[in-house]
Amino acid sequence: MADRSRIERARTRARGAKLALGALATVVFGAAFVGARATAPGHAKGKATPLSAPASFEQAVRRSALEAGAIAPPVQPPSVVTSTS
Repeated sequence: MADRSRIERARTRARGAKLALGALATVVFGAAFVGARATAPGHAKGKATPLSAPASFEQAVRRSALEAGAIAPPVQPPSVVTSTS
């Protein structure tokens, strides 16, 4: 009779430990899930703004190249010639 009660107490302790570990794992998983959702790099935290060059750079390009006519049309690569016989 004494052995049976000791085994039952051990089973009860094991069941409690399993429940505690399960609850702890659930809490850790939930915290990791919330943390991953909040700090994900793809997560938009604000309104997206379009990418553009700085205003000072745009003004410098307009002043130096476009107004002076310094931009030439693109140069075509030389045509491919096969050997003549």
